[in-house]
Amino acid sequence: MTSDPLERSVISYIHRQFVIMDEKSNVADAVKMMNKKNAETIIVTNNEGKLSGIITDSDILDKVVMTGEDSDQIFIKAIMSYPVITISAKATVKDALELMRVNTIKRIPLTDNIRILGIITQESLANVIRTSVLEKTFRPYRALVREHSKPIIGNLGFVLQFAGILMIVPAFVSTFMGQVTSATGIFFCCTCLLATGFGLNAYGERTPLNLRQASILIVLSFVILSLFGSIPYIYLNPFWNGIEPFTLFVNSFFESVFGFYHYRIVYFI
Repeated sequence: MTSDPLERSVISYIHRQFVIMDEKSNVADAVKMMNKKNAETIIVTNNEGKLSGIITDSDILDKVVMTGEDSDQIFIKAIMSYPVITISAKATVKDALELMRVNTIKRIPLTDNIRILGIITQESLANVIRTSVLEKTFRPYRALVREHSKPIIGNLGFVLQFAGILMIVPAFVSTFMGQVTSATGIFFCCTCLLATGFGLNAYGERTPLNLRQASILIVLSFVILSLFGSIPYIYLNPFWNGIEPFTLFVNSFFESVFGFYHYRIVYFI
């Protein structure tokens, strides 16, 4: 698919929410058919099956509902717009927009010269162009962020996995000493570290870091390790009974900060 949205094939953006009805049908039947098929457009044909007009919700609203006419007594031929402007399936988005502008219309049936394939609307094409412009605008920024963030994420995943492995030792020591509650909290922390680290490694890249990336990695790993390290404290609650959840989290976090501080110094030096 071409990068220029105006040069893309218009057939990619058609919708098939339309019905084909004979011009001798009345408006009441047309509305029923539109509701049944969840259609937005009626393609009107004559006795020979050829296109003779087109009807939209606006036509029914303006020419029947707002005027108070009896929909059972009005044929759709009386409210259709004609002649029908169609466009080839080989046309581009630019061709469709130009045709709409010249004829002051907002939707065009798409045909292969034998049958109607779908409807092209001005709104759908405008959305295509808007989306394409946004993608083109932000693509370089996304690439830049991805280029600089993946090494950080990959190395952060390694740090978390390494910390998770280290946490296995105190978990087994607590289990051996019969401190089941403490061991459970530590094992839970260890599992979270390993799982998160694995996920970050899968997404990131283990590549060398520049000074800025290394600085970001240090700050992120310190904060995240401290958050995970607070899990055993939250689970065990070594502070006092009846402590509020927020206070428990804050106290646990700062206890974890002090616990990981020495590890961080050893690891990065």
